[in-house]
This record gives sequence, structure tokens and C-alpha cells, in this order.
Amino acid sequence: MKSSLKNMVLVLFTIGGVSALLVGLVHNITKDAIAQAEEQKKNKAKFEVLSTTESEAVILEDATRKIGDFEVKVSTVASRATNEIIGYAVEAPSITANGYSDRIYLMVGFVETDGEVRINSVEVLSQKETPGLGANMTKPGNKLENSVLGKNPATMTFKVKKDDPRGSFDALSGSTISSRAYANAMETAYA
Repeated sequence: MKSSLKNMVLVLFTIGGVSALLVGLVHNITKDAIAQAEEQKKNKAKFEVLSTTESEAVILEDATRKIGDFEVKVSTVASRATNEIIGYAVEAPSITANGYSDRIYLMVGFVETDGEVRINSVEVLSQKETPGLGANMTKPGNKLENSVLGKNPATMTFKVKKDDPRGSFDALSGSTISSRAYANAMETAYA
């Protein structure tokens, strides 16, 4: 084959076309497995945010609530042994405040203690924040998580203290935008 511009362009387009077909094929093969893994991760998080396991508890009801154009999923979790409600696992996105790169999705566990609703635990389901900055929200014991654990959400102000001195959230260092989105996702979960 003679080396000419026409031949080089033809080879380049052929390689590009074959590569695109292979990427599409791999996507089609793996999309169901990825969706199934995401669903398993969410189901596991429902129990983890309520400090229980699937062998100790059962999901009594899965409900979907609409907040504007967004869906918030609420799961009622009960003890397998006594059938008493342990708490509620709420999957919620940040609605009005995006993170630095995209929406943040949280799983929040609400339990009732001494007649008051309390935040038991929070797990970040999805985030695309900057590694070492906003992505630190996924680390156990981070400032955002510590701002809410054990607190009654009815008494909280869902703002970052940097923006409002009455705010309930300590921002992650260098990640105010991500922290605002986290606070907004928490507010969505509580709503």
C-alpha cells in the first residue's frame, strides 16, 4: 500500500471505527452488570446507615417521593426478629446546589431516639468531586459527616457555616462548593 494522505486517512478512520464499535460492544455487555452492582451497593447502604445488616433487618417498604423533578427514595427498615421499625434509609440527591463537578447522592439513615428523629449515619453513594478536596466527603469521620451524626435534623440549618454563621455544616477545607451540595442533599433527605 502506497503511503499517501488518502491511505493514511482511510487507515485512521478504519481504526477509529473499529475502536468505537469495540467500546460500544463492551458498554452493552457490561451495562447490566454495572447497574446490578450499583443496586446492590444501594441496598447494602440502606442497612449500613441504620447500623444493621441484611441478616438482622428487612426492608418493609420502599417508597418514592417527588421533590420538584427529583425522586427521593425512602426505605422503611425493620428488625427481622421483632418486626419493629429500626429507622428510615433515604437516598437523596443535591437538588439546588451541585457539587464542583456534578450532583451528590447520599444515603441517610434516620432513627427515632427518645421521641426525636436523629441522623444515625450518612453514606455518599455518588460524587465526582476533586480527589483530595471535595472527594474527602467519602472518608469516614470527615467534617461534614461529623457535623450531622446524632443530630436532630429539625433543629439544623442546612447551610455551611462559612455562608451562614447559623449553619450546621463545617466545610471541608478547600471544598465549599462540595460542602454546600452535601448540605443540600442532607436537606433533601430530611424533606
